[in-house]
Amino acid sequence: MAVYKIFPNKDATLYSRTPFKNTGRDEILEVSVKNSQDYLRYTGKVPIETSPYYEYDYAYNEYYNTTTPAPFEDLSRSIISFSNSDITKLKSLSSSSFKANLRMYLAFAQNLSEDYTLECYPLSQSWDMGTGKFADFPYNNTGTSWVYTGQAQNSPIWSAASGTMSYLYTTGGGSWNQTLQSTQSFEYTSDKDINLDVTEIVDYWFSGSANYGLIVKHSASLELNTSSFMDLKFFSMDTHTIYPPCIDYKWDDSTYYLSPSNTKYVITNDFVLLLENNPGTFKEGSIYQFRMKARDKYPARQFTTSSVYLNWKYLPENSYWAIQDYKTEEMIIDFDENYTKVSADYYGNYFNIYMNGLQPERYYKILVKTRIYYTSYGPLSLYDNEDAIYDALNTYSPEELDSLPYQEVIVDNDLIFKITR
Repeated sequence: MAVYKIFPNKDATLYSRTPFKNTGRDEILEVSVKNSQDYLRYTGKVPIETSPYYEYDYAYNEYYNTTTPAPFEDLSRSIISFSNSDITKLKSLSSSSFKANLRMYLAFAQNLSEDYTLECYPLSQSWDMGTGKFADFPYNNTGTSWVYTGQAQNSPIWSAASGTMSYLYTTGGGSWNQTLQSTQSFEYTSDKDINLDVTEIVDYWFSGSANYGLIVKHSASLELNTSSFMDLKFFSMDTHTIYPPCIDYKWDDSTYYLSPSNTKYVITNDFVLLLENNPGTFKEGSIYQFRMKARDKYPARQFTTSSVYLNWKYLPENSYWAIQDYKTEEMIIDFDENYTKVSADYYGNYFNIYMNGLQPERYYKILVKTRIYYTSYGPLSLYDNEDAIYDALNTYSPEELDSLPYQEVIVDNDLIFKITR
């Protein structure tokens, strides 16, 4: 199996309250609804460019109302783009089934509901990122904003004609293809990082459809509710942390082929797992095949001329790998029964890692999860020696192996490596 990560080539947040503000270089992406905070109206200033009661304030780059109060909304939506060359690279990696997930990492949250849903769509217009930041004063308008796809006054507006969307009081907020929707629901105890399944959208780009990126927003029911307040902020591509957004692209490249006889498996949790070929450092963007050796920690005594510590064994077919940040202990690539399978061939167990998805100048640890089939009870208890157990395991079908009683063991042997630039 393989995991390949691509990172954005541009991103920005669109703010309805400041409809010409550009935040293309900001360290934060915001997905928020703050309609219920009346004090944010700033003494009646509500950015609605189409009303005859509104005037333009050049100092603040916004429209304001000096007479009649108007309906108020304060929405934030995030847009993210990935280069066509990266999308083409993904397409070249696998001709079989794949899964793609948009990952965004939470930086701040307040006033969350017990349950809420975020939506993601493919954008239907091209846009320019710009060089603005949220705190710029006066507002930077060099790139996309709530109203414009690029520089204010000199670029096309976000148009419903190029996608399917409904405008609120302030025209704009992106345009997108509503037929390709991806959603993620969050419960009270859920991890609040975004992990949206965008497989259908990526496949849509693979088919030749224009790639303008993605928009992430709250549901229309929340955005249209004048009493809503929910604030979510995520790290952007300009973050100084190790948490930029990305697309996780996964496919199964595993093979598990062993000699039909004389294959010995690890059948006790007292075993040692070593990397046979770990040079310790890898260049960013490289691809490497790690090979593993497993043996009993306390091998049985034998009358032989060779060392019993060289009697290597195989991990069972239901074995998986993962990558953990060595310092923070966060899972960079978690165990996945479909996409992080350990392979096997005549020489032993192995798996491939694409280093492009790992931040350079950091240390990482390899973890392995495997099954240890119980031999003290169940079908394997009928055999009175290890060779008979090995022979039985070699004859069992995958369905029969799944029916055997087992325990899952996670091996943490400080199998460490570093990525360099």
